[in-house]
Amino acid sequence: MAIPSAALAYRRNALMSATKVSSKPPSKEVLEARDNFADFCRFMGKPPARHMLEWHNELCTGEDSECLLGVAGQNTSILAPRGSAKSTVLGLFAAWMIGRHAAAKKMLRILYIAYMVDISRAKSATIKGILSSSKYREVFPMVRLSKIKRSDEYWSIDYEFAGIDTAGEEAFTIACGGLKGAITSKRSQLVLIDDPIKSAASINNPDIRREMEQTWSNVIAPTMFQGARAICLGTRFHFDDIHATLFVPKNNWKQIVQKAILTDKEGRMRSYWPEFWSMKYLKERKSEDRVAFAYQYLNTAVQSSDVGISPELIVKGEVPEDYDCIGVGIDLSAGLSEKNDWTVFTLGGIKDGKTYLIDQRRIRAMGNMDKMDVLCEMLADWHILIENETGQYFPTTSPCVIWPEAVAYQTSFEGDFKRIMFDERSLFNLSISPVKGFRGDKLARLRGVLGLYEHKKIVWNKWRKWDVLEEELLNFGHASHDDAVDSMVLTIGGLLRRGSLQVDYNSESL
Repeated sequence: MAIPSAALAYRRNALMSATKVSSKPPSKEVLEARDNFADFCRFMGKPPARHMLEWHNELCTGEDSECLLGVAGQNTSILAPRGSAKSTVLGLFAAWMIGRHAAAKKMLRILYIAYMVDISRAKSATIKGILSSSKYREVFPMVRLSKIKRSDEYWSIDYEFAGIDTAGEEAFTIACGGLKGAITSKRSQLVLIDDPIKSAASINNPDIRREMEQTWSNVIAPTMFQGARAICLGTRFHFDDIHATLFVPKNNWKQIVQKAILTDKEGRMRSYWPEFWSMKYLKERKSEDRVAFAYQYLNTAVQSSDVGISPELIVKGEVPEDYDCIGVGIDLSAGLSEKNDWTVFTLGGIKDGKTYLIDQRRIRAMGNMDKMDVLCEMLADWHILIENETGQYFPTTSPCVIWPEAVAYQTSFEGDFKRIMFDERSLFNLSISPVKGFRGDKLARLRGVLGLYEHKKIVWNKWRKWDVLEEELLNFGHASHDDAVDSMVLTIGGLLRRGSLQVDYNSESL
């Protein structure tokens, strides 16, 4: 009779616990999923939407560091609308990075942060579910969960199975934490911050905001390895939240802002994710609570007490065909990049004590020639100028005043205007009257015209799109630009100074 041995027992246990490994080579889809995050998402049944591809470009930098493979770089904060699947993408990204580093025989330690540890614990469990799926094991067969460290709050992959040396290291894969409350930070190579703010009520207390900032600065940031990176996907809820005080460019963070409503150069608006959120739905959310919508869907900081005017005060209607005075207010800017301000032209007229906003155009241009062309084009559309087939402009009998702001480099506009409009094009029905002002006067000048809105003395042409002006006016002081509002104020101020038309009859000629 054979005597049982320890070697046979070990062999039998190994055979029972061994997993079947396919001998066929990996498919093209599997190889693509290993090397490309977007392909990995598609393989896992979560094809990325258009707005997510911008996240992918920021997440996957293609750069290596002392402790990261392919995702090293500057700390990055991505502000995206509510309901944009931030947590889903961040969970897939964490799972993909774990597999990528395991395939390269490198240890990856992730600190997964949310508003509270209970939230990050639930997201951590979701990532474990991804790693346990058959599709994931097909892409990264060397990854399996450890049977020792397996709590949702603190767990690890089986580093021995993956062939990764962990001698002398604290071998974990994901540790969870919360920005609010006590946290025991771990030394980490990658910090993923998933929606650090979950509601306006939770962040309105300034003590909570300061507590979150101190937790990051005193506990989390100092424990990051050299070459580590922090990535935050979140949504704004307060004008003084962590996205405005801590995760900002001045602290060496790269900040990407996405809005639920996109406006093209023609002023047309569309949803950022039409397959899930239609423009009708977004407009309904906006009408319910404009301040909440500005934060949670547009990622625009708005102090509700400082909103310029109530939307009900904006009157849109028909505009008359003749006016006592007509003119164009111009807020000038020089620059072509997306960070530069716009040059905005607002055409308005006054009649019988009411001011009418007729049209508005905006352009980004360096020189004054392009600006003159846009101005002439707008005036020709309203028959203040005449344009022939060759694109040459001619004056009419309708006088029009141009009001540019006369500060800094904008003083050169007056000289170019006289040379081009008068000397070269002979448009003598136009006149220029620069408005002297100071940079700090913007809010004061806006308040000077708010009374006209309250008394319904300003009418917007209902046949023109005013989305940009409306957004800037309602969120004045916290919108990314205020050029359209400045141009409007220049126009209204110029028209009010001109007063009503006075006709002086010569009795001798009658």
